[in-house]
Amino acid sequence: MKNIKSVIRSDAKRKDNQRSIYIRYTYNRRFLLFNTGTYVSVANWNEVAGRVRKSFNSELKNSILIQAERDMETIVLELISQKKEPTLLNVKIEYYKAQNQTLSKANKPIKQDEKLFLKDFKEFIDYQTDNKKVAEQTYKTYNTTYNKLAKFQADTPYVLHYNTINSVFYDKFLKFLRDQGLAENSVDKHIKNTKLFMNYTLSKEKHTNNVFHTFKRTRTKADFVVLDSDELRKLYYEYKPSGRDAKRNEQMRDAFVLGCTTGLRFGDLTKLTRGNFHIARDKGTKEIIPTAADSYIDVRTQKTDESVRIPFNHLICELVNKYNIENKEPTFLKYNSQLFNREIKTICREAGIKRIVKVSTKRNQEAKFEQGEKCDFVSSHTMRRTFITLLSTRTEIANIQAVSGHKDIKVLTDYIKRSDKELNAVRCCFDEVFYRDTKDNDLLTTPKAKVRIAVKSAPQDKVLVTIRGTRKTSAE
Repeated sequence: MKNIKSVIRSDAKRKDNQRSIYIRYTYNRRFLLFNTGTYVSVANWNEVAGRVRKSFNSELKNSILIQAERDMETIVLELISQKKEPTLLNVKIEYYKAQNQTLSKANKPIKQDEKLFLKDFKEFIDYQTDNKKVAEQTYKTYNTTYNKLAKFQADTPYVLHYNTINSVFYDKFLKFLRDQGLAENSVDKHIKNTKLFMNYTLSKEKHTNNVFHTFKRTRTKADFVVLDSDELRKLYYEYKPSGRDAKRNEQMRDAFVLGCTTGLRFGDLTKLTRGNFHIARDKGTKEIIPTAADSYIDVRTQKTDESVRIPFNHLICELVNKYNIENKEPTFLKYNSQLFNREIKTICREAGIKRIVKVSTKRNQEAKFEQGEKCDFVSSHTMRRTFITLLSTRTEIANIQAVSGHKDIKVLTDYIKRSDKELNAVRCCFDEVFYRDTKDNDLLTTPKAKVRIAVKSAPQDKVLVTIRGTRKTSAE
């Protein structure tokens, strides 16, 4: 019917600048407006068609409007069939009569508490904190996720409730986070925290929704910088702080070096006390005995609640002596992460760690590259990555896991940064196997030969070669 149309009121604006959508019924040049309970911004409203333009939830909103118009048309036609004039008053009476029947006590839907989901999320954070289930940094990420969810509900608007955490929510929340320019690993943290909360409330029997188990994580292997052994030596032995902040910069430098040689997370490093240092000295020379059984750092990590023992090395011994940790608390470690991350970049720049590097990040499912001096990419987490990377070329992965506190070896291997020199060594290994002395070994240069090489313990270091079932030996 031409006298039934969806419209918005320009004078009925909400705080978020959205307008209410009404069904307008016109009769004898006068009209009534009936609220549909849906909202739209002026930019997303097609006034001629009386429909929501293609945008977030536009299809759902338009389906609501179409149904509301059909309901109004039904009321008008029923009045005409009863030989009643469809005046504004008659239509209004029939409309609210139908509404009252729909919303009778027997048929009235259960009202959802739209604040319940976020309220429970807050209680989840408090529970984790009060029972010391998580580290301080993890507590901060939970709060950030809470804020993201609250903003998501306010901006979209998508009602957050246990039964609305489904595949639609996952897709829309993912898009919301990516549109904010977050890196994929940051997006992954919010998805992970949401799943943790849903799992926690499921165990508390607050809901029966299991769809969240299907939410895929977006974690990717992060690119990062590490210091090589030469840069670490340059920072500790050659860098001489100067100026009014010389003492503070020296202490931060020492804290950074200690982190690079222990692999402790920043939160664990800054909470070390002299009680964590087990020091044994030679009775004659009074020197520290640098063996794993005698001198070590013993600490229970906050994140995994695992106890790790880190044996002393030469640099740790020097720092123990320098700050007299046997008798004094290691106050040189007591800095907050914001100040530390800002100043360590300046310290590394002054130390000459300025090689140009390229670091990639993944944002909105696209890889982006940033190039600059290495010092500009150094942070508190560089310490742990440097420690693991340096050890990876010198000892087995199981030994690294024992001192790093990682429960998952897959996560541990993500911390290892291979240098171009090390990757080149991989190429050299295959060059030596396949192309060394090729002039003396025509078997390896035959283009049509299908070669399968197997090195066995043959006398005089000979290589056993099988070609099309024929066994021949050729000297290396």
